[in-house]
Amino acid sequence: MDLFAPDRFRPRLHGRKPDTGSSLGSPPTAFLAVLITAALVLTAPPPQASAASEPAATAQSAPKKSTPKNWVSPVPAMEIIEAFDPPDKPWLKGHRGIDVLAVVGEPLRAPTTGTIRFAGTVAGMATVSILTESGHVLTFQPAATSLKKGESFAAGEQIGAVGSGGHCQRSCLHIGAWPSASDRRYVDPGRFFGQEQSALLPLSRKPAKEPKGGGDSTTSGAGAWGGHRNGRIPASAMCQLETAAGQMLRCDAQAAFDRLSKAFEARFGAPISVTDAYRDYATQVILKRRKGRMAATPGTSNHGWALAVDLGSGINSFGTAQHQWMRANAPRFGWIHPGWARQTGSLPEPWHWEFRQ
Repeated sequence: MDLFAPDRFRPRLHGRKPDTGSSLGSPPTAFLAVLITAALVLTAPPPQASAASEPAATAQSAPKKSTPKNWVSPVPAMEIIEAFDPPDKPWLKGHRGIDVLAVVGEPLRAPTTGTIRFAGTVAGMATVSILTESGHVLTFQPAATSLKKGESFAAGEQIGAVGSGGHCQRSCLHIGAWPSASDRRYVDPGRFFGQEQSALLPLSRKPAKEPKGGGDSTTSGAGAWGGHRNGRIPASAMCQLETAAGQMLRCDAQAAFDRLSKAFEARFGAPISVTDAYRDYATQVILKRRKGRMAATPGTSNHGWALAVDLGSGINSFGTAQHQWMRANAPRFGWIHPGWARQTGSLPEPWHWEFRQ
């Protein structure tokens, strides 16, 4: 704060005449000094706190950036197979990122707006590193890109492809993250996508047929519309979610979901994380390769109608406050948790919700 000097002034004794009977002929010197001191106190600006006396004031001068919570997942239907488990000391062994299930060749999506920071190999591993608009560095291994260092991209845009190799027993993509202003102090990237854990369904629970739409308020709301085919809906017939960049739904479903997400944000402090919405046919093919029997046959996925979403933000776990809030409030916005996806259903998926209106 800039300091300024108070204007010069002369104290005036309103409503009082000089004491002509006094031998001084003017107000006493001590009394005049008191008046001047009082005026200076009232007109002078408040003193500026020193850095030594109030260090917190300097720290609060710059706004703090909040942790991102609603980014596009780098691969669709992101499934964490090994969680973030950093070591206590930087020089010790640990898992400084997350591993997500992926197959060689599937597209790598930009989680948010940013630029390419590095593209090449690290210790023989194909690596893509990006710098996000939030000031975080994310690395993907194994992954490759045709983009050059410094090239920019938008949220949801394909920036590369998953490569071969890696340290997983199954094919996977390793994601690491740290604030660019830090000395590689790794943070949990799962939180950027509204996920801190993975809920895996035993193969024995997979039903023989994919659940169908129609029926009461607890059954699937996804189905054909507009003469479109599953997974082949043109982008012009859909709208992008305002609260989840890069995710598409039928426009009435999108508008209703954004209203729901804003109500959720008013309750929990952040919009709903959408890990997956519309899945085109090509993505369904990739998921079938990745998950086998656990994935729907391409061309039959409920997500292929642009009327279904997979969610994070705590909704992806049964029994949480977030999941219970959704069960109580989402139907008011036209979104329901299908009976087959509930905890006692044929295919329990706390994260899966569908639009019925």
